[in-house]
Parts: sequence; C-alpha cells; structure tokens
Amino acid sequence: MNRRGVSAVVVSYNVRELLLNCLRSLEQACASGVLNEIVVVDNNSSDGSPHAVREHFPEVCVIDAPNRGYGAGANLGVSLTSGDYVLILNPDTVVSANSVCRLAQHLDANPDVAVCAPRLRYPTGDLQSSRRRFPARLTPIFESTIFQQWWPANPLKRRYHMEDSPEDEIQDVDWVVGACLMVRRKAIDCVGGFDESFWMYCEETEWCWRFRRHGWRISYLPDVEIVHHEGASTGQNIPLRQLAFDRSRIELQRRLYGRSTALAVEAVIRFGYFVQMIVEAAKWARGHRRNLRRQRVEFYRQLLLSRLRFDENQNR
Repeated sequence: MNRRGVSAVVVSYNVRELLLNCLRSLEQACASGVLNEIVVVDNNSSDGSPHAVREHFPEVCVIDAPNRGYGAGANLGVSLTSGDYVLILNPDTVVSANSVCRLAQHLDANPDVAVCAPRLRYPTGDLQSSRRRFPARLTPIFESTIFQQWWPANPLKRRYHMEDSPEDEIQDVDWVVGACLMVRRKAIDCVGGFDESFWMYCEETEWCWRFRRHGWRISYLPDVEIVHHEGASTGQNIPLRQLAFDRSRIELQRRLYGRSTALAVEAVIRFGYFVQMIVEAAKWARGHRRNLRRQRVEFYRQLLLSRLRFDENQNR
C-alpha cells in the first residue's frame, strides 16, 4: 500500500540518558528509511534533556511542554507528525529498524488493526508481560495490591495477564502495555487521542477500549521484540506514582462498570493502604530499620489522605 510513512513520538521526563539511548536506536530506523520523523515532547524536565537532544540529534523536533501528563504529551506529539502510522514510545525503550518495519508491515497487511505492539523484554533479556484482557470488576483488588501478595496465583490476576493463553503467537488482545505502540492515524482520527484526564497509567487501556468499541482490532506481535527499562521513566516520585496508578485504575473501573464498582474498588484499595501502614508501624515498634519504617508509614498515611477519584462531571 502507499502511505506517508511512519512517525515516532517520545514523551520524556527527567530521563536524559535513557532518552538519548532511545533516540540512538530510532536514528538507525531513520537511516534505514523505515522511520520518517521523530518528535520528542519534554514534560518540563529539569535534567537538561531538551538541550541534550538538540545538541546530539539536531534533526529531531523537540517540544518543551508543561507537564500535563503522559497522554497530553503524546497527543501533542502526534498532532505535530504527518505519518499514516505513529510509533508512540516511552523514553526507556530501545528499538531496532527491523522491529519498526515489522510493526508497520503488520498494519499494512491488516487495515482493521488500530494498534500493534511488540513483545517487551527487560535489559536482562527476561520476558516482560505486556498483553492484557480488560479488567473484570474486581481485578484492581487482586492485581498489584497487598491482596495479590497474599494470593499471587488468584484467577482474576491470571485472567488479566492472559496467563491461560499462549504468549508466543500473533494474536488479538484487549489491550497492550503502552511502552511501544504503533497506531494507525486513521483510527486516531476515528476515536480521538489519549484521554488526557488520565495523567499517568491506564491511558492506553482506556484508548484500546475505545478502539475496540469502534470495531478496531489490537494486535500483539511476539515475533517483534524491543527492550524496555520498565519503570525507569516513572520511578522518580514513588508516592506520586502509586497515587496516579490507583486513581487511574479506579477511574477506569468507573468508565467500564459504573460508580458503585469504582467506590467498592476504592474502599478496598484504601483498606490495603491501612493494613500496610499498620504492618510498617508494627515493624517500627519492634525496632526493625526504624528510619525506613517511619518513611513507609508516612507514605501510606499520605496515600490514605489523598483523593483517589476523578471529578465525575468532567468531560470524557
């Protein structure tokens, strides 16, 4: 098919060296003719990232933006590109020209696919789980919480992570982790960009949900692999990261299942915070690594006092 090429968008925040490494890999894809343009949206970094990119990669378009969240940054970047396909990347990824080419070929061959994503691997070479089903009503209670620690093999977590399905086959899935997504512009024009009310986390889940509702497919390609330094681009502020994660999960449940489900999930998540705060306080009382325990008690106290729900009257 004839198309206007592939554009890349990278949204970055205070990960200069990882970003430069990511751009080196994208530069190879540009040199091979697979990639036509690269846009970096910097979310108000304080580590000199924009200057470093302009110095080392003068051909890259760098946008200095206020930090309005990952989705807003990605939408801004996409709006500045011209390709029929847009490769949306985290700055802590490393791709190859072949991986970009394979993703584009899959969209070429499957005009009803909105999003395709590769298999992710850690820098160690270990597999990183990245394909998902949409969460069931109670999934956020038993996945990435203290309750998963108590019951790690619970069926809701296994279903969510598709542990009952072969991982090594090209397949349609509900959604894919957003570290590396190749998205068809025609599909974006159909459903819109990321919902910017999701400041961080779950924005790709909600996006894939909209694509699926409009009849588009989401593809997982295990024969295409990239490296992802998971968490490196979001780990600078752990309390903020946890709060954003849980707020987004609660809001996603409200979108999927309604207010009562969201309230129930919020109550259980808050109970989990309380339990973990009590556990850390008990360890502090026994004199076990008191400075660490004091920090963790304060961490869970802050989470308990935080607002976990979005404004239900906001536009969606």
